[in-house]
Amino acid sequence: MPSINMIAPRRAEKRRLENAMRSLALLIMAELVFVVALGGWVFTKTLTTRATIAELNAQQQMLAPKIKIVQELDKKTAQIKPKVDLLNQAMVRTMCWYNALDRLTQSVPESAWLTRISTATSTGDKDVVLTIAGMADEQARVGETMLRLYSNPDYKNVDLRYTQKGTQGLAETVEFEIGATMLDVTQDQTKEVKSSGANQS
Repeated sequence: MPSINMIAPRRAEKRRLENAMRSLALLIMAELVFVVALGGWVFTKTLTTRATIAELNAQQQMLAPKIKIVQELDKKTAQIKPKVDLLNQAMVRTMCWYNALDRLTQSVPESAWLTRISTATSTGDKDVVLTIAGMADEQARVGETMLRLYSNPDYKNVDLRYTQKGTQGLAETVEFEIGATMLDVTQDQTKEVKSSGANQS
């Protein structure tokens, strides 16, 4: 019988198996290294996250009193807001009358003096009827006062109610009374206050 040499194929098979084992071992080692690296990254990330959470909790505890103070201030601000609005409205009305009276004094020429100012309003009308009484050293000053009131944009329907001669000590004077309708200037004053508040904010 012829002899068959099986040594060479067996050696080749053994080498193939050894190479396969080495490749498998390398693959397993690579996977182990990857798993260890991934585990280390996850562990580090967990530690970092816990440290961040602890730091945020500490900051929250430190800011808690300040947050409470801010909430209390907001509550107090909401409580005093109606009072502030009322004060703003009072300021608007006060400044309206202040400006109106200031412009009225500019309408009075020299050698003329106001002795009485009174106001009245009609029902359902925002315009104010103004009665101005005064005295001047001569009739021409009364006419000048009328002209100045005519040119004043705060007034309309300016009319002279009467003039009469009078005396002030030893000097002769002319007493007069002028009626005028004062326009509602509170709206313009309110717009000015609102616009100035918007520019400051």
